[in-house]
Amino acid sequence: MGEANKRKKRFLAAHPYCCFCGGSEPATTIDHIPARTCFPERAGPEGFEFPACEKCQGASRLDELAFGMFVRVNDPSDENYRREEMLKSYSGVRNNLPHLMPFTGLSRITKRRALRDKGLAKPPRMLIDDVPLVAIPAQIDEYVHRYARKMSAALYYREKGKPIGKDFVIWTHWAQAVDKHQMKGLLEVAKMSPFVTVGERSNLEFGNRFGYRYDKSDENDLFTAVAQFGNGLVIAMLVADSESAKEIEEDGWVKASSMFE
Repeated sequence: MGEANKRKKRFLAAHPYCCFCGGSEPATTIDHIPARTCFPERAGPEGFEFPACEKCQGASRLDELAFGMFVRVNDPSDENYRREEMLKSYSGVRNNLPHLMPFTGLSRITKRRALRDKGLAKPPRMLIDDVPLVAIPAQIDEYVHRYARKMSAALYYREKGKPIGKDFVIWTHWAQAVDKHQMKGLLEVAKMSPFVTVGERSNLEFGNRFGYRYDKSDENDLFTAVAQFGNGLVIAMLVADSESAKEIEEDGWVKASSMFE
């Protein structure tokens, strides 16, 4: 048996149940969350491996593809996301989810409106035609939310040490870090989250590619986190048991959505 198979066997012995479907199914494989497609050379942070059944891992294949592209689109820096990998990501989406392909041919009016809506100013001495904006089809939203819910279950497992229950509900919200209007509220949530986890790899300088702030309550079984990919995509998440979720919805905080919809 090779070393990789030995590591997998040891991991599954320590984590025998899938952390995505209520802890009721045996784990037969290891899922990397966030997906390695989100990172240069597929080098994700260490310690972000999770036990999964074949169904739960396979069910998010297309969500993972769309999410990985969206992460790169939101922070196309040389440090975090290289051009050749971006093109490969585009190719995967074009072949499997062509309706999600970004559109670059934006009019001047559209660009000005987008800058205004996000609270941004055009860079000085740059023509509006040269402002690097792309449009992402609205359908990306469902793919991002679905994958964000899976990421919520994974981070809950990592920080709480147990799978979410089948009656748990998850609420997610995403924003672009450049969107000053949306980020204002998310930054307030982050400030109230006392614990910080920053992604690392022992064999390279990982920089700011992935990290999150979180808080948790054992009394009410609540978990909240705000995760960010580089200088781009930000994901806010709330995981709650059914009783806590009911109280949250009655208070009008959020409308929670089930992991198992």
